[in-house]
Amino acid sequence: MKHYKIKFASETFEILPSGTIFWPSEEMLIASDLHLEKGSSFNKEGTFLPPYDSFDTITRLEEIIKITSPKKILLLGDTLHDKNGLLRMSEEVKKKIFSLLKKNSFILISGNHDEELAFPNLKLDPYYKLRNITFTHEMSSNETLEISGHFHPMVSTKFKGIRIRASCFVVTKNKIILPSFGTFTGGLDIKNNAFPNIINKETKIFIIYNQQIINLGVSYF
Repeated sequence: MKHYKIKFASETFEILPSGTIFWPSEEMLIASDLHLEKGSSFNKEGTFLPPYDSFDTITRLEEIIKITSPKKILLLGDTLHDKNGLLRMSEEVKKKIFSLLKKNSFILISGNHDEELAFPNLKLDPYYKLRNITFTHEMSSNETLEISGHFHPMVSTKFKGIRIRASCFVVTKNKIILPSFGTFTGGLDIKNNAFPNIINKETKIFIIYNQQIINLGVSYF
């Protein structure tokens, strides 16, 4: 697994091709926007999607947990796509999730999709703070050091002559925005007007391409 080390808030983090971040000094794995049961939510509304997104998402999370062996796993919100996701979830996926929750130490942040989520014996917090970094679902507009998700950042660009659309990490002096981890989550191009106004000549963009992390630097702009 190829990763990319960055410095943020005087700490070293590893950006992983899985769309997650590992914080070695805290032995913490960070992921965002799993959106479990998004497929079944669309099916309920009459748009059929293959009902395997939750299984695939949790299987990939299991794999990265095995690779990194974290002491803590921090999920930055929108873990479930909606409050009834657990009711629609297959018993097989529930078994996998509850096994992960039992074997590992999880910290769950609430997102806009799962504010009413209730995992048994687990609470959701609006944010989590460790050292001088705040972990939250959606970044604030102030200068607080934050690691967040919510926007599912993506870029459309050319790489080695090939036009690609890829998920990405956005890293500034004060903010890191993670890509979404969920299988059916899609993304928002960082050039879209709805994206936070944090892009400048100092912004670093790291795309996930061919199981690698590629630093686009400022060349994208």
